[in-house]
Amino acid sequence: MISRFIKSNPVFVIAGAAALVSMFFVPPNAGYASYIDWRTVGLLLCQLMIVQGLMESGAFRLLSDRIVRTAKSTRSLSAVLIFACFFVSMLVTNDVALISFVPLTIVLLSAAGAEDLLIPVVVLETIAANLGSMLMPFGNPQNLYLYNLSGISGLHFIGIMLPYTLVSLCMLLIACLFLSKRKLELRETTENRASGRRRKIEGAGSLVLLAVCILAVFHIGNVSLLLALCIIFFLLADRNVLRKVNYVLPLTFIVFFILTGNIQALPGFSEALSAVIRGHEMITAVAISQVISNVPAAMLLSSFTDDYEALIVGTDIGGLGTLIASMASLISFQFYCGASGAKPGKYLAVFTLLNAAGLAVLLGTALLF
Repeated sequence: MISRFIKSNPVFVIAGAAALVSMFFVPPNAGYASYIDWRTVGLLLCQLMIVQGLMESGAFRLLSDRIVRTAKSTRSLSAVLIFACFFVSMLVTNDVALISFVPLTIVLLSAAGAEDLLIPVVVLETIAANLGSMLMPFGNPQNLYLYNLSGISGLHFIGIMLPYTLVSLCMLLIACLFLSKRKLELRETTENRASGRRRKIEGAGSLVLLAVCILAVFHIGNVSLLLALCIIFFLLADRNVLRKVNYVLPLTFIVFFILTGNIQALPGFSEALSAVIRGHEMITAVAISQVISNVPAAMLLSSFTDDYEALIVGTDIGGLGTLIASMASLISFQFYCGASGAKPGKYLAVFTLLNAAGLAVLLGTALLF
């Protein structure tokens, strides 16, 4: 059972081990609590419960039936899902887009008999969400942080990231051309159908909670209250939702926060980093994002330079690359690992290959600019 857990959750295991090692250098203390962005963890937990509620209610199954029947081929279906992640992430952040569309993708491709496309489509959805979200100041956490810190206008921010967004759009269009094109054939799956009054109430309640959750992402509403509402609602509507939620993902975020907090607290680290980063902000942001992810990289590096435009570009395109370069990528990976017949090793290989290619193109674009 332990070996199975390690195979299914390699990122959590590696991050947890690294966090434990860092504790030998920075012993646990009261300051550890300040490392963790509890708002992010709370929102993620709410989103996971809501998505699981929608799946249990059968809402995804009903939606999948309609979409599969209107799509003409596996390629057109895949493209719709990928570009939905790209454009929706601009408004509701990359993690919300992935939480919304990856579970639906798993259901859709199973219903269409196209399980062989699951890995490339989910990987491209992840890339699309990470790249689409970089256009807007509120598209992802590091953008919002650096946007507020820099004091630049919204139009200026969009102007900075528009060239990279257009290049990203072209890359995704080209990638979709290589996806298999076959006629769709709908078949029955084991996904729950929305039937009965209880299922309808669960589905309607989950949709209401999803709307409230999106508002909370935009700082309209209290996350703690939302979390309490989610727990109470699913305790009353369907306790299976709370049992099936993937709690490993929020725990993965927590251990990453501890790890990055301890890195910042290491004696002499700040001085050494300050000497390295000056004049190389963009490249440094890309490189550090690969190791500690782009959100903590933005928070860390902003203490050593005021070239915020370079940090915005570097942390945004630095979301491509390794699985931990963007924490949103962990969401897709964990959802995929929960799918029937999942092959985590193959997923990581395809993910790394496509992300490295995308990063190379965008990094070249950045160097040209």
